[in-house]
Amino acid sequence: RSSAQLVSFSFGLDDCCWDQIKAVTDQCRALAPLGTMPNLKKLSLTSFGFDDVGTLLSCLSPDLQVLNLGYAKMGTMLDWSNLEVDLLVGTLSGLKKLVSLSLADIPLTDRHLKSLLPHLKVIRCLSLDGTFGDGGDTPLTDLGLKAIANHCPKLLSLSVNYQSKATVSGIMAILQYCPEMVQLEACQLNIGVQHVKLILTTSVNLLNFSFGEWGSPSISNQHEKSMVQNAVAATRGRVVICTMNGLFKLNLSPEHRRNQDSSMAKVERAHEQQRDPMVINNWDGIL
Repeated sequence: RSSAQLVSFSFGLDDCCWDQIKAVTDQCRALAPLGTMPNLKKLSLTSFGFDDVGTLLSCLSPDLQVLNLGYAKMGTMLDWSNLEVDLLVGTLSGLKKLVSLSLADIPLTDRHLKSLLPHLKVIRCLSLDGTFGDGGDTPLTDLGLKAIANHCPKLLSLSVNYQSKATVSGIMAILQYCPEMVQLEACQLNIGVQHVKLILTTSVNLLNFSFGEWGSPSISNQHEKSMVQNAVAATRGRVVICTMNGLFKLNLSPEHRRNQDSSMAKVERAHEQQRDPMVINNWDGIL
């Protein structure tokens, strides 16, 4: 196909290959024509190292509907400066057709979200994961989560894993003001087992909730297991619980088990559709 017919482009790398790819792409400048392809709707440039932010920004067409820049690195130090993030946010603010956006491991702050999100009127899927292993040194707080709640009322899925300065307060704001939310990932946030029932019962549409800490059991004793069991039962088995140790297994009644299996099937299908080059909103046809 000619470049004018290209509707989806995906390119992801391990850091062991960056130097070789840069050598054959003129330091990634050969990717710049992506920004001028008239029918390109989906673009994924993940785990990729760019020498400068201008090269990355030149790849972004204003007509993009799906953009994944998760784990993109910048410069020789493989780290983003505040100015580089400012420039990225300025360009993203002009991509008003975005339905799905992933900026995982890019250090956006509360200020950046307050600037960006008012422009993304049709956003449905958003990934703002922090850096795994950063501990408490993460850029987003509850103020950033509340900006999401204020500006993204139609959000269907959100991932804010590893944003450990955020708490249950920000999560509750999102669920209250984003009533269509079906999938919420909040691992390594300040959320305890005692908060789970309130979280699950606040949203009538939630299908999947992920929480917990790495390296320690999120649900460590029988009392905590009973609390989670009761929380899921309060949703009639609708919500699938995941922790950083995987899917949390529950003893459910036959009716609640059917509801759980139905939710799981929807979540799995959405993940499958995410890989389809022709699908913009991976929840289309599922809900």
